[in-house]
Amino acid sequence: MLNRMSEKKLEKYKEKMDNLLSLDRAPSQFSVFLFLLESGRIMTVREVSEHLELTTKATERAIAKLVDKGLVIRSTFREASYKVDSNEIIISFLLAITELYDKYQKIKG
Repeated sequence: MLNRMSEKKLEKYKEKMDNLLSLDRAPSQFSVFLFLLESGRIMTVREVSEHLELTTKATERAIAKLVDKGLVIRSTFREASYKVDSNEIIISFLLAITELYDKYQKIKG
């Protein structure tokens, strides 16, 4: 799988995984991300803030940062709405796991 993927795509997925792993330092972003991922739905800021009991402003900031990190995308079907592309997240995880496994195999010898 890694051999057939372009370097540019690989780098994009690695960056996404790094961004995911850094969410532990941003609790609001982490909560919003997990909620959108788990729901699998396209949602507005207001809907997310109501479900998570966050202020609209805090939710807007968290979503804006998640969009900047490439972890949340704007919906093309519903204005001012957002979602998580779970396929992208799964690919990022698979690549990270593959990389860890390769490193483990090298250490194991």
